[in-house]
Amino acid sequence: MYSVVSQALRRRRTSLLWWSIGLAGLAALLAAAYPTVRGNSELDRTFANLPPGVENLLGLGNGNLLTSPAGYLNSQFFANILPVMLLIFAVGMAAWTIAGDEAAGTLELLVANPISRVRVALARLAALLTLLAVLTAVSAATLIALAPVTGLDKGLTAGRLAAATVAAALLALAFAAVAFAVGAATGRRPAALATASALAVAGYAVEGLAHQVPALRPLRAGNPWHWLLAADPLRHGLTWQAWAPPIALTVLLVAASLPRLAHRDLHG
Repeated sequence: MYSVVSQALRRRRTSLLWWSIGLAGLAALLAAAYPTVRGNSELDRTFANLPPGVENLLGLGNGNLLTSPAGYLNSQFFANILPVMLLIFAVGMAAWTIAGDEAAGTLELLVANPISRVRVALARLAALLTLLAVLTAVSAATLIALAPVTGLDKGLTAGRLAAATVAAALLALAFAAVAFAVGAATGRRPAALATASALAVAGYAVEGLAHQVPALRPLRAGNPWHWLLAADPLRHGLTWQAWAPPIALTVLLVAASLPRLAHRDLHG
């Protein structure tokens, strides 16, 4: 399995480099812009009149003002940009792990070696987790390093910044698990991408509309976006509400898809 993991990491090393540079640059840009927002009471008054659903999607509930470090980072990074960026990377990688290689006709060559399909899938999943962990670490390290310089450390510890970054990565992992499961079960990369992307967009919409549409509120219990935004890890740290549901969903989806992968015909 180690050779399969290392092969997948080698194939994605260039992509990982550019994604790391992009996320680090984005985090640095947002941190550098904070001093221009800090202390601007006019912005706080403007955003105080937002509808509850929009306020929730921006992570500005629970007394988080836009000009505070927590409110600024939630509204500009942790509640939207970072999870979306990590989601795009993770879903694309997850769709490739099985279905992408199968469509290219190279998966059959790999499983012709003395290693089972299930072990190949788990090794590819381990590679995905490794790559996602690297991007998470890069994003967190950039913010932690710049927080004292830009004033973002007022009321926010390095642990809270790391917790919020990990929570965003776990949301991405939940939707990546959907892409992985669909790809492993069907061998169709477009279906894996479309399913995970549609659920991610629908989940975000449901979370925003649930404040105005009571009928949608029960759906939030199974919505990864709700798990992230309701937990508010910048204020509360990485509580079980932020990590347990996405990890449980990932394990469930992977476990459900592996038997199907083990028994279906592969196509090149």
